[in-house]
Amino acid sequence: MNILVIAHFQNDRSSYASFVHDQALSYQALGNKVCVISSVVRLKKESVMYKGLSDKLVDGIKVYYPRRFSLSIYGRYGVNALLGLHAIEKLYKKLLIDFKPDIIHAHTIGFDGAIGVKLKEKFKIPVVITTHGSDTVIPIKDGKASYITNICSNANAIVAVSSKLKKLLIKEEPKLNPYVICNGFNSQFCTEEIKIKHSIIQVSGLIKQKKVDITLKALAEIKKEYNDVTLTIVGEGPEKSYLIDLCYQLDITDSVNFTGQISNKEVLKRMAETEIFVMPSINEGLGIVYLEAMASGCVTVGTKGEGIEDIISNEKNGILVEADHPEMISKYVKRCFSNNVYMKELSSNGRECVRDLTWKTNAEKHIALFEQIIQTYNK
Repeated sequence: MNILVIAHFQNDRSSYASFVHDQALSYQALGNKVCVISSVVRLKKESVMYKGLSDKLVDGIKVYYPRRFSLSIYGRYGVNALLGLHAIEKLYKKLLIDFKPDIIHAHTIGFDGAIGVKLKEKFKIPVVITTHGSDTVIPIKDGKASYITNICSNANAIVAVSSKLKKLLIKEEPKLNPYVICNGFNSQFCTEEIKIKHSIIQVSGLIKQKKVDITLKALAEIKKEYNDVTLTIVGEGPEKSYLIDLCYQLDITDSVNFTGQISNKEVLKRMAETEIFVMPSINEGLGIVYLEAMASGCVTVGTKGEGIEDIISNEKNGILVEADHPEMISKYVKRCFSNNVYMKELSSNGRECVRDLTWKTNAEKHIALFEQIIQTYNK
């Protein structure tokens, strides 16, 4: 099977988006041929992020980077997808000489999905769109639900990475019937080492959505009882200065370590040595970092009503807390610190729960869906 993946470029130090590449590698390992189109913004003077970026072979997968114009100042809906389509269409016609896709897999609805649907209409190739979270949540909050549901209605199938996203889409358009296929993770890189006593970690972008401030406020409460508690915060983002100032206000500076952006290998090493993983974020599809934390033996704390609720059952294999409630995080973390048996049970159950949530399993489910769609489409 020839699979064309459309996934816009992201600045996560990967060739396009690391999790999409992991999935593409699993498609390839199952005997399929994969090609990726990842459009980037054409700038008068290209930023460091795009400098020297050119079409290349990445782990046996051909990746193309067509340049497109961006008119984001006129809104995120519609215009930029059309500009992206224009850039990709020219490349697509050349691509067909050596690679004729059997199916298109587009990641996110409003941009890549919109392009995928247009390519489907023009070149008669079926398209599957995966929604990962903000591409569904933000348009609905912006009053643009009809924009994304119209795109979804014109795709051959929609995949949601969590039940939460499926429910959100169906609420806006009852005729939609998204499939739920959870994200995978690279389990072979996750280990469990000797844990540092009273240690906590959060791995996320330093943005409002990730609620790092809530984690810091919870730490301030925990520190009153466990003065040796430590919190490692991995990531970068626009909230960093505010969060550092908040540490001073809460008098917890000596307990917090901001590492900045580090490699995934180093992230997994840090999680393997840490007792508790906390990320009380909102508007999450299904963060892969939760799965990595559980596989690394961390007691994992997520938010009720978010995508991780498909995986974590509260106080069975992890912890779920209400959004914006640092006192709940504090209560559960202190319970873990005071009861080693309780903490070990949550940790062990968490590792077992995610054991089969690999990219291989994820790819197998997608391939089965693709085969079903291709067979129906070609009748």
